Order: sequence, then C-alpha cells, then structure tokens
Amino acid sequence: MSLTHYSDKHIVRLLATATRRADVSPHDLSRSHHALGRFLACELVDRLPLEATTIAHPQGPATGFQLAEESRISVVCFLRAGLYVTEGVREVLQHAPLFHIRPVRALGLSPSEAGGLGNPAGRTFVLVDSVVNTGASLEPVLQFLTASGAARIFTLSLVTPESTALRLASAWPQVDFLFARVSNNQYTGKGTTDTGNRLFGTFAD
Repeated sequence: MSLTHYSDKHIVRLLATATRRADVSPHDLSRSHHALGRFLACELVDRLPLEATTIAHPQGPATGFQLAEESRISVVCFLRAGLYVTEGVREVLQHAPLFHIRPVRALGLSPSEAGGLGNPAGRTFVLVDSVVNTGASLEPVLQFLTASGAARIFTLSLVTPESTALRLASAWPQVDFLFARVSNNQYTGKGTTDTGNRLFGTFAD
C-alpha cells in the first residue's frame, strides 16, 4: 500500500487554507491550486529516476541532471477542476506530454479518450485532480491503465477523504497515491461549493 499525504506540513496547511476559503476570487483560488500542484510534483520527482546530462555552464560544459526518459511520463489532467493543479505539476514536469480527460463516474473513459492516451504499455502515468471524493471517476481509469500495461501510476490530488484514501491504497497497491491532505469531510459539491464552479466563477444566477 503506497499512500502519502502531507496534511501536517506547514506549507500545505497554509496553501490549503486558501483553497478552503469561501471569500477568495476564482483567480486567487486557481493560484492556490497551482502552488499545491507544484508542491506535489516536487514530492513526486523524489520517486522518479534522474539521469546525468551535459549543460551549458558559465565556465563551460558541465554535468547536470534531468528526469530519466521524461517523454515517457504522461501527465493526465482530470477536467475541469484538475486544470490548475496540473499547471503546477507541469512547472516541474516540463517535457512530459499532457492529456486531458473527463471520465464518467463509474464508467471511465470513452473509447476516443482511451485511444487518445496512446499505448499505455511501459509508460509512467501521473493522474492529477483537485479532489478525489469517492474514487468513482478515478478507479475506471486506474483499471484501464493497469490492464493496458502501464509501468507505473501516480495519483495526485489536493484533498481526499481519509476513508477513500485508505480504501484506494488498499485496493490499488500498485498505484502511488500522493495527496496534499486527507480530510474527514466528505461531500459532493454543488453550486457555490463545487470546486469547478469556484475555480471558474461559473455559478448559477
């Protein structure tokens, strides 16, 4: 079981407070998502291999580091609420191809969306969403990627109910779950509490 959350880290507590406030603008909320996405990506790279590369140093050619085979790491954004978290992730994974999906709860990806991901065999996938509430949208995607031979799968989320996090980690021991925080507050957002509406300012009149 590979489950890591950073609920007690001070930087996460500070950034998460901004995401939970009801009195922030959509833009400021999106910046908080972006910052937490970058934080999660920084934690993620500790689990990925590096390789040496030659860089142009002011004193001449020198040795630096880059992610090994970054082009074989697919970043998958769960629309629409995962968009700004993914922006933060891409600040770190700058050369990894990006895919956008909108899975249907309990059903997963349409044939065209699944085909759009290419051949998952042997690739590393980084799945990114703002909230994993019940896992109903996530698990069919995990099933598809696992059955298709993905080499490694990471799931990144800003918040997940603790019960869901523990269940997912137990059900999917081959998946690495990195959650900014876990919570005992589980609900399906609607209207002014829906993450997507808050991020994009699309509230009903």
